[in-house]
Amino acid sequence: MSNINFFSDPNIKLKYCLNGLSEQTINSLVPYSFPGKDFFVDFYMTNNGGYLEGGAFYYRDVFYHIHDGDHNLMEVEGFNFIPQHLDDDSPYILSLIDVWKRRRKYSNEINDFCLSHFPFAADAGDNDYWIDIKNGFVKYIRWESDDNPNNVVIISPSFYDFCINLRSERK
Repeated sequence: MSNINFFSDPNIKLKYCLNGLSEQTINSLVPYSFPGKDFFVDFYMTNNGGYLEGGAFYYRDVFYHIHDGDHNLMEVEGFNFIPQHLDDDSPYILSLIDVWKRRRKYSNEINDFCLSHFPFAADAGDNDYWIDIKNGFVKYIRWESDDNPNNVVIISPSFYDFCINLRSERK
């Protein structure tokens, strides 16, 4: 699996990854079937999360028509890790399960949102990128300004499209 290019930009570097997981472990901890899960599994078999050294940038206009005031430039600091054991921890990246559990407590609306989504990445402001388990879309919630799940921003049609379109520099 390690020969897969998860990012098209060769300057994107993941640091502080935990050891990759087996396919069976990933499927037991993230049991959802969603479009694009194969690439997600390959990623986590190779890199169990990771900090993006220097950050990374994603532009929504690759897939979506952007209007004035819409989010276009998105920043990504790192990918959450999937804990294999209860005591798995990292000083650099967050646990997917811990983030999911913490966010569920925000409100009934967020709890309902969490039933069909899980957080896999974050920006430096502690805002999350989520995968919708129904259609595989990647979505973003900016917690400080709007924690209403009805106002999430669709970022990408899939985890694959999200990863492959990350850039190491702004355009």
